[in-house]
Amino acid sequence: MNKLRFYGAILDWQSRAVWGRHMKVYRRNWYTAFLPPAAEPVLLLLAFGLGLGAHVGGISFGGREVKYASYIAPGIIAYTIFLTAFFQTLYGAFIRMHYQRTWEGQLTTQVELPHVIWGEIIWATVLAAVYASIVAVVIILFNFTPLIDISVWGLIASLPFCFLFGVGFAAAGLAFTAWMPSIDHMNLPVFLIGMPMAFTSNTYFPIPQGNPWLDLLVQLNPVFHMSELTRGLMLNGELGWSHLIIGLSEVLIIVLLATPPTCRKLRRRVLGDSGS
Repeated sequence: MNKLRFYGAILDWQSRAVWGRHMKVYRRNWYTAFLPPAAEPVLLLLAFGLGLGAHVGGISFGGREVKYASYIAPGIIAYTIFLTAFFQTLYGAFIRMHYQRTWEGQLTTQVELPHVIWGEIIWATVLAAVYASIVAVVIILFNFTPLIDISVWGLIASLPFCFLFGVGFAAAGLAFTAWMPSIDHMNLPVFLIGMPMAFTSNTYFPIPQGNPWLDLLVQLNPVFHMSELTRGLMLNGELGWSHLIIGLSEVLIIVLLATPPTCRKLRRRVLGDSGS
C-alpha cells in the first residue's frame, strides 16, 4: 500500500466503523468512564488553587498577574488532551490488539490494517476531546467562584485546536504500541517520553528560561505549545499564532513520520507478513 492510499484511508468508512465500534463500547459504560475526567479537575483546582495557590500567589502571564488557579486551568485542559490520547493508543489499543483480539476480528471483515490504525487514532482523539469537554464544564462552573477567572469563550475556542493536537499524541502512542513487546514495557514511553513532555509544557508551572538546551526541549514539545495556546485564549482572549503554527507543525510531522512505520510494524506483528 502506497503512502497516499494509506493516508487516504483515514477518510474511508471502515475507519469510521472502527472508532464507531469503540464509541458504542464506551457508551455502555459511560457512567464509570465519566467520573475520572470530571473528578480530576475538581481535585486539581482545589489542591493547587486553594492549597498550593495560597502559597504561590499570582503568576505573571501576558504582561499581567493572574491567579495560580487561573494559570493552571488551561494546563489541565492541555494535559487532559495529551494524557488521554497518548494513553488510549498506548494501553487501550495494545489491550484490544493483544489481549482482546479485537483487531483480528475486525480484520476478518472489509476492514484493513490502515483502517484499524486510523480508527484507533481517531477514537483516542475523540475520547480526549470528550474528556477535555467534561473538564471544560467543570472549569466553567469554577469560573463562577472567586477561585479562577478565565474567558469562557476563550475556553470554548481552544477545544477545536486541542482536538488537532490530540491526533499527534494518539499517533505517537500507537507507534509505541507497535514496538513495545509487552504491556510491562509501556512504562518506558510513559516515564521516558510522556512524563518529560508533561513536565516541560508549562502545564502547572512556568518553565524558567535561559538554559539553551531546556529552551530547545520546550520548543520541541507540542504539549507546551498547546498549553500556551490554550492559556492565551482563556486568560487574554488572544490566539497565539506562533504556538499554533509551531505546535501543529510538530503534530503534523509526528503523524506523517510515525504512522507509516507503525503500519509496517503492526502488519508484521498482527498479520505475520511484511506487506508493501
